[in-house]
Amino acid sequence: MTSTYRQKSAVVVGGGISGLTAGFRLHQRGYAVTVLERSAEVGGKMSSLNVNGFTVNRAANILPSSYANLRRLINDVGLGSTVSDVTGMLAIPRDGELKHIRSTGTAMVIDGARTDLLSVKARLKARNLVIDGIRMKKYLSYENLGASAPFDVESAAEYCDRRLTPELEEFLVNPMLRALYCNETDRLSIVDFFFAAVNFIGSGFLRYQGGIGFLTGALAKCLDVRYHAEVARVEERDDDVAITYSLDGSEQSITADACVIATDAKTVPGLFDQLDPRQREIITDHFEYATVYAGHFALKSRPDESAMVIPVPASLEKGLCAVVLPHNYSDAAPAGKGLASTYWLEDWSRAREHVSDEALATEMLRGIDKVLPGTSNNVEFSRIDRWQPATIRSFPGMYSYVGEFVRRIDRGSRVQLAGDYLSASSTNGCASSAEAAAARVIAVVG
Repeated sequence: MTSTYRQKSAVVVGGGISGLTAGFRLHQRGYAVTVLERSAEVGGKMSSLNVNGFTVNRAANILPSSYANLRRLINDVGLGSTVSDVTGMLAIPRDGELKHIRSTGTAMVIDGARTDLLSVKARLKARNLVIDGIRMKKYLSYENLGASAPFDVESAAEYCDRRLTPELEEFLVNPMLRALYCNETDRLSIVDFFFAAVNFIGSGFLRYQGGIGFLTGALAKCLDVRYHAEVARVEERDDDVAITYSLDGSEQSITADACVIATDAKTVPGLFDQLDPRQREIITDHFEYATVYAGHFALKSRPDESAMVIPVPASLEKGLCAVVLPHNYSDAAPAGKGLASTYWLEDWSRAREHVSDEALATEMLRGIDKVLPGTSNNVEFSRIDRWQPATIRSFPGMYSYVGEFVRRIDRGSRVQLAGDYLSASSTNGCASSAEAAAARVIAVVG
């Protein structure tokens, strides 16, 4: 008696880090994987461009060394030797100076104790952050962020009023949240700050070669990626999944043993009619995305500044959330030259929807000069990226909906979901959700 082996197949909708991670993990298990990507390139917010010898990371820029899921992906795709750990250097502006703090372990403790960024009174009050962080730590995992719901009862601003001081909010909590989520403490859940504190703070960075798209590009090379493929419908049937999409204006269809939908949350209900009704309701009523503009500036000469990330307090420049200097941790700029990537507040970005890129760059540079004086006179060229959707915008109580959504996932379905709304809204959170989706597919299909 003989048996015939049939290779399992999967279609992934979306070629960002979520989709490529899910596809790669299924490919590792022997699946024939097709990725349907509606744009002309993969990577999404984890993509990069080469322009005149500069490598511009269009959205994501920093890879903390604590990003375990991404670290495993880098190793598994064969790029482990191309990255290395480096002590992260942060700088927060105060009183006309940049106050430097190393981000790694003991070095951060030493710098935090010595810095004059915060008064002695504020540093003593910061013990409440340590106490509360220890209490919440086990509930702040990428795999089950919904477990943090019992703590998700107030905004970061309300927490600061209750447990900290105005100084700590102005020069620590708010700058960090603005840098990560491009929003203010009164808009965001306190869970966001503690998730960052537990999972990022104390971590170094990964030094990588080229742009941040090095990983998504390598993952895509392992898969069959179809570009300009606009998916219209995903239908689960008894023994397979049917996917309808358009390619260069022509309607196409493909069937597979399984499908992973790895798009932003708002796209899912329109693609998948069989989505659980309560999940549909949660997406519609409770998941929202921020709009974030990123301004990238190629610099004729390298600034005399060692910081990799400069979180900007609102009191210095309302619209500017963070300045990132990629040339300090990668080969993003030619020798002697520099690159500054900047990220702008959601409200600031939304208010400038109809402003031209040229006018935006001019206005951005006025803000950047408050942080790095003279930048506006040192620009070789600029690029603007307008991200909508950008990151999930949290609010007090949102993580109870995240937990409910995840609990309602049908683990027996041939159609699984991956994306930033299922975990922390970060590249590592996307990878974590994608690996979980791939594991569910394997459990169902084999």
